[in-house]
Amino acid sequence: MFTRCKGRYCRQSIRGLVSLCGQNGFLVAVIYITTFLIVLPLLCHKLGFSIYFAKPKEPYKILEAQNEERTKQAKEFLKSFQRSATPIRSVDKARQIEFSIVLLTAYRASNTHYLLQVAARLLPQVISDEGKSVITVLNSGSQSGLNEDAIYLSNFVTVINSSAHRTSHVSLWSREKEDYIVGLETALRQNSAYVLMIEDDALPSANLLNDLRFVLKNIMSWKSSRTQSDWAFLKLYYPEKWQGIGWPEIPELILIGLLGGCFGLWVSSKFRKRTRTKMASLVCSFIVWTVYFVLLVYTVGRAHWIELRKLSPLMYSVVKAPGCCTPGVLYQRTHARELASFLKSVNCSNTYPMDVAIDDFAKRSNVERYLVMPNMFTHIGVHSSLSSKLKDFAEFYLMFKP
Repeated sequence: MFTRCKGRYCRQSIRGLVSLCGQNGFLVAVIYITTFLIVLPLLCHKLGFSIYFAKPKEPYKILEAQNEERTKQAKEFLKSFQRSATPIRSVDKARQIEFSIVLLTAYRASNTHYLLQVAARLLPQVISDEGKSVITVLNSGSQSGLNEDAIYLSNFVTVINSSAHRTSHVSLWSREKEDYIVGLETALRQNSAYVLMIEDDALPSANLLNDLRFVLKNIMSWKSSRTQSDWAFLKLYYPEKWQGIGWPEIPELILIGLLGGCFGLWVSSKFRKRTRTKMASLVCSFIVWTVYFVLLVYTVGRAHWIELRKLSPLMYSVVKAPGCCTPGVLYQRTHARELASFLKSVNCSNTYPMDVAIDDFAKRSNVERYLVMPNMFTHIGVHSSLSSKLKDFAEFYLMFKP
């Protein structure tokens, strides 16, 4: 009896699916074709991590033009700043400093003026902070005297040349570590609550400091009270190329599909006539919408959906930080001091880079390490200071301009 009922239900379900496809198949086809063959290709062909991304004829020339435009805007701001404002080198020791910002820079044979762009983005925020933030430029490298941008910025902020502080005849990886130690120790002398280390090709958001305060007050304070654990650092950038969908993100994709299926089912029920709907029709509708939302997320690219959360700090979240990358990192004062001591005790190399060493420090200290999503910085460094190799152009074609 059970077998016959089960077989009858299966046949009814199949007939229901076929019937639904016959009735609404044309509408489903129109929705899918319109979305995935017309609308998304038009909207996403300039998004580097979308499957619709269309490679420009000369992508690096476009990036160079964008860099020149940002440089022009930065120079115009700095010129007006030079005329209208006094240098902000001094620190009011009577005032409690919240953020001590260290901007790490190095001479590049081809001056791309990344440093000027980052400084021009930070200075208005530091000025409006009315002494609660202070910025220092750490000019590193044996050719630090050739860094014209750092020399120019010394008219406005404190610039320290770190070449005198380091041991000679060491690898690039060790030099990077030694410069980082100098940067940490420089910030610690300013007695701030937090140390913010920024690399010169990481362009901060226009509202970085206020967004950071929002995250610290509304997310980190809640997370610390909930987990009853301390944290060492808060990473503010993670490469978009690694924010795509891999095996760890499959459950997230499935959940989005299920929620999308439920949402689509609810919407379709609002337009359906008030008649009794067969279970097979509901199942088919749920499947159609589930697949639709899964394809929508996958084809646009997870990295770009994460980017959309930049529209409001209310959409920011904090997750466990991966071991990679240090373009922008916020440290608590106590752990910044401990990290400087730890880095002095280890040797960095191409097999043990500094970002891995920093991650090891957190693990050995048994403190948490976090990452803010979405990124609070945009990586603009097509030319690396450690390598002459150009980075993949697709990484720089994002939803929002830097």
